[in-house]
Amino acid sequence: MTGLAERFRHATAGLYAMMAFKPGWRARFDVSFDGMIASFGGTLIALPAFALIVLGSNHFIAAHPDIVDPSAQVGLWGAAGQYARIWLLFPPVALLVCLVLGLKTGLAAWITVHNWAVTVLLWIQALIWMLHAAGLVGLEALSFLLALYQVLRLVVHWRVAMGA
Repeated sequence: MTGLAERFRHATAGLYAMMAFKPGWRARFDVSFDGMIASFGGTLIALPAFALIVLGSNHFIAAHPDIVDPSAQVGLWGAAGQYARIWLLFPPVALLVCLVLGLKTGLAAWITVHNWAVTVLLWIQALIWMLHAAGLVGLEALSFLLALYQVLRLVVHWRVAMGA
């Protein structure tokens, strides 16, 4: 049995290969049913990143009450609800899409690659928020990086949906 960290390393290399349109990137993912279940281990790897995102965004809100209402800060239950939504909403939606489109194969692959992509994307977003919290980027750079992240996120999800 491959460890979670090794699976994550292998999947991350697969995601980079996918985004670079390199042939053979699919071989880096275990798209069996067991591999799909194992990809939910990304929830454990991404949890610290999500905590940093919440802390970074709450820090931003607290530091800029003139821009954002301080009541917009996210508490523990709100963060737990958002984290659950990130991981639990996609699988039934993907199943519904596959049923509506009459797709007989590909669901496990789609969910597997999606889960690992979300794990990597959460770490990228955490890095952006931490750059601001550490004072390394200002408000304008944070806005630019978050906008760039949104575009990156759309492209990654498009590649996952088209490639898996």
